[in-house]
Amino acid sequence: MALIIFLTWSLSLVMLVGCGVPGLNTKEPPAEAVSMPSPSPEEMTHRFYYWREEAMELHEMASRREREADVLSKNKEGNSAEELVSRMRILAKQLHVAAEYADQQAQEAQRQVRQAMTQ
Repeated sequence: MALIIFLTWSLSLVMLVGCGVPGLNTKEPPAEAVSMPSPSPEEMTHRFYYWREEAMELHEMASRREREADVLSKNKEGNSAEELVSRMRILAKQLHVAAEYADQQAQEAQRQVRQAMTQ
């Protein structure tokens, strides 16, 4: 029962990460930038903290999936366990990609904050 819940949760998380990160969503080209007024320094600072926190949480989730896969692989119980380990490792890689995207967004927001401060 717990295995089914975990698989369902993992699949939902993969879908969420895959849809939320443009680099992982390969079905459609990224949307074109829309001309919007420049955000305030407060908004840029908020974006920076949001993306930084998001990146840290995604890295933590990926590391946790890697550790769980390592433990599960040591306690192999047949083909189903190997398949689950493989899926967990794929999920961990996807989470790391999403975390890298969030890191990039945080760096861009930080650059914008610095630029706004010097103007």
